[in-house]
Amino acid sequence: MTGRDAQRAVIDAALAGIATTGASVILCGDPGTGRTALLGAAEATARRAGLRVLRMTGAEAESGLPFAALHQVLWPLLDEAEGLPEPQRCALESALGVREGAPPQGFAVAGAALTLLAHAAARRPLVVLLDDLQWADPSSVAVFGYVQRHLAALPVVAIAATRRTGTVTGPDGATAGRAEHHATVGETGCLAGQVIDLPPLDAPQAEQLLRTLHPSLPEGVRRRVLRAAAGNPLALHELPEQVRRLGADRAESLASPSPSPSPSPSPSPIPSSSSIPSASPDPRPGLASSELPELFDALPLGERLGRLYEDRLRALPDAARDLLLVAALGDASTRHRSVLRDLAEQAAGPPWHRLEEHIERSGLAHVDPERELLEFHHPLVRASLTHLASPAELRAAHRLLADALPATDTRRTLHLAAAALGTDAELAALLHAEADSMAAQGGDAEATVLMARAAALSPDRPGRTGRLVAAAALAVRAGRPHLAAEHLAAAEAAAHPARPEPATPYAFAVAYTQLQLNADPRPAIDLLPAALATLAPRKAAPGTPAPGGAASAAPSPRDAVPPPRTPSPDVSPTLTDQPVQHAELLGPILFLLLVAAALTGDERAWEAVDRHAAHPGAPTGAELCRQAWSGPRPGLHDVPQGLRATVAGLPGDRETTQAWLLLWAAAAVDSLGEHCALWSAFARRHAYATQTFTDSLRAHDDFLHGNWDTALAAARAGARTSAEHGYALAETLFLQTAGQILAARGDRAGLDALEPVLGTRAGERRLRLVTDQLRGMRTLCALGDGHAEEAWLHACDLTPPGAVADRNPWTHLSLVDRVQAAVDSGRAEEARRHLRAVRASGLARISPHHTFLVTVAEAIAAAEDEDDDDEGADADGRFAAVYARPDARNWPFPLARAHLAHAVWLRRQHRPDQAATHCRTALAAFSRLDATPWAARATRELAAAEADIKAAALAAGHHPLLTAQETRIARLAAQGLTNRQIGARLSLSPRTIGAHLYRIFPKLGITTRAGIARALEGG
Repeated sequence: MTGRDAQRAVIDAALAGIATTGASVILCGDPGTGRTALLGAAEATARRAGLRVLRMTGAEAESGLPFAALHQVLWPLLDEAEGLPEPQRCALESALGVREGAPPQGFAVAGAALTLLAHAAARRPLVVLLDDLQWADPSSVAVFGYVQRHLAALPVVAIAATRRTGTVTGPDGATAGRAEHHATVGETGCLAGQVIDLPPLDAPQAEQLLRTLHPSLPEGVRRRVLRAAAGNPLALHELPEQVRRLGADRAESLASPSPSPSPSPSPSPIPSSSSIPSASPDPRPGLASSELPELFDALPLGERLGRLYEDRLRALPDAARDLLLVAALGDASTRHRSVLRDLAEQAAGPPWHRLEEHIERSGLAHVDPERELLEFHHPLVRASLTHLASPAELRAAHRLLADALPATDTRRTLHLAAAALGTDAELAALLHAEADSMAAQGGDAEATVLMARAAALSPDRPGRTGRLVAAAALAVRAGRPHLAAEHLAAAEAAAHPARPEPATPYAFAVAYTQLQLNADPRPAIDLLPAALATLAPRKAAPGTPAPGGAASAAPSPRDAVPPPRTPSPDVSPTLTDQPVQHAELLGPILFLLLVAAALTGDERAWEAVDRHAAHPGAPTGAELCRQAWSGPRPGLHDVPQGLRATVAGLPGDRETTQAWLLLWAAAAVDSLGEHCALWSAFARRHAYATQTFTDSLRAHDDFLHGNWDTALAAARAGARTSAEHGYALAETLFLQTAGQILAARGDRAGLDALEPVLGTRAGERRLRLVTDQLRGMRTLCALGDGHAEEAWLHACDLTPPGAVADRNPWTHLSLVDRVQAAVDSGRAEEARRHLRAVRASGLARISPHHTFLVTVAEAIAAAEDEDDDDEGADADGRFAAVYARPDARNWPFPLARAHLAHAVWLRRQHRPDQAATHCRTALAAFSRLDATPWAARATRELAAAEADIKAAALAAGHHPLLTAQETRIARLAAQGLTNRQIGARLSLSPRTIGAHLYRIFPKLGITTRAGIARALEGG
């Protein structure tokens, strides 16, 4: 029970001392603060200790029935009432309704109850739990109070839980002094005992509890839940459950909006009496962006939370409750005493001072004496007011607020929209203008809500369709693909049978949502080339700098547009489709098409990207990203240098299309870890879609650099959360990283479990990058298990032998595997042919990581022919080149594989001491990475090297007609081992063993394996 250690300690101490002294504890707190949970924990502790437990739960329906609560407590003990004195027994049975007679008088029932409890406790200590004591009938409460005052001499512990009814808290959460005494006296009544307060959880405790209960809650929703719950444990449990039950679009829209770039100042503490003051010095004043979603998209409370304060709210006079509802729907200026007084006078009901007395007495809110602002006792009070209000009551309250605001105030427009029924063209136009204004200030999520409401108010079909498309584009910018998809569906229904207009933002929003939610790039490939042609009709040759040196200039203001894939492109939606009005979409569309082209290799996408990436209106990073993802080709080695120069010109801590293009380009050339300044551009990301993208890239970068446990944990958690929230592309990217680690660790079952996503679904969506990576994973897994032929077949599925795939920049990630599969399966010439193609392609010049992997692959290939002295010298040099690279330790897995391959070659060259050294280095790295099959191979090779060292010490010579390696093979063959078994012993392929035996037979003058043993003995 998070944050309740002190309260549990008091209860545990009372239970621990029950044998020597009785005790009474009273838990006092707001609804949902854990009173019932503490009683449950006390009951569990008592039962484990062998104590007898009696329990009562108060019910409002029984609060008027005398002794109803006492009946629950004592009913299990009535059989023992026979031992009571006759007057007490009669009084008790009469009170509990089991005997006819006149009602008992005075303290007769209380004395009888105490005597009965004492008799029962003499046989077995008792724990009496009284839950929801605020609903217990007064007669029972009087008896409980009497019993509690006389428990000291009895082995009885009474623990009561009652709801706080009068405590008032100030804005800082401190208890208001004037109400504190009232709370203690009013809530505990005639009860006696140690009163334990249950305050709200503090911020760290609330954060801990929420992460424990709902670890996969998106960051935006998590922040909003924390704000609404304000430390209430029940709310921290229930609010996410309610969000989870919503459709994906509603749940997504509830995420906290991004902070406004220039927040409005706090309202004046003393407003005028004629109207609500402006909350901003802007000529068109408006609400702070963080308050906007509450008007149209409040968090769902559900019945349990929504009724926490229902009894106290229903007990208020209608006029007081209506006034509280107005305050709940408004902002801070609405809650000023003078404004509330004016609203009360306009309602022609009870005067303000009477209403204020009722509100203060209820404990639901109070007026701060210094600031003269109405402060709610808890955010859930405010939420409960809107939850319990009828639609008509909500509209009336919004209308009151709108009437009290100046005509130019943004808040007036918003409240009018919330109060409106049906359609209203003028109000729709006002909301549209407000949405555009908020979008221009960076309030993407808020603008989405307003634009959708403007669409609902639009009387004509073109206006409604255009605004729905605009809302979808804004939702894309806010990183809310589910919400965008909902608005797109509504736009398509409104425009049917035609396609929604404007066409460019519609095409972009459709492509984005389909890629993000369904991992389907086909709509992007089908729709976006035409959109690019509309936005940038003139062809620009790749690599052509923009006029005025734009290719090297700092990003323009247009580059502040976030991209489409996971972030939020800067779209200014309009109701027409002129290129100049959607020019800011050029960068985001290029980014989205680059993602689709990289994932699929589709030439239609690449043709459009090649044509428009260097357009003067495109962000300068577009051409750099195009080059990075185009795959090996001349000139590509300039990409890392270009990245460093361009990243240096990025604006700090701000997401831009330029930043996303550069991040995607860095992922293509494995240089993500080099650009801290690039990551800082996403430090303030808020949308879950944005978070998943950056997290998936971090996990991939961790995998490359050997941080496998961190990467695997992040990949699995990210894939799980992405699947739960319907982000198929993010799930795919996370699982791709997980699969690479599972393959390296030899987890075939785990890899097979990824087949439905990385194989079947990716194949259906034509995600060539993903399916190729899966084949590479299977190649690596087979190599780890020593299945060289299987590995070779998987490698051939990637590309034909001796070819380097075009438009596939991640082909280098499986390069070492392909070369080793060829070598281990006896196809050394195929390995050399493939490496010649790699050298010709320029792959090694792309990045330091590419260079390193090519160097490792060349060393493995050079180590194959141990009989050629020139090749042997070349192999030693190749491996030395691997170890000499200053960045070699950045990539521990391929480095360890180089050490292992070197060790195998050294042992074949009869240098077992050096081989053992390299084996130990490889084994240490594989063990740290938990690469079990590779660690096993290194262990076997180390054992063989150590055995060779011992054998060399015992017998320096070998058969005079054979080499040392041929002698070892002949002796193993003489023992009856097959070629495969001999190869496993010596870390050679069966084909290589056969070649050695082919040379051994004529040297020994034999023609069959059976003659080997005799020939060796004769030698």
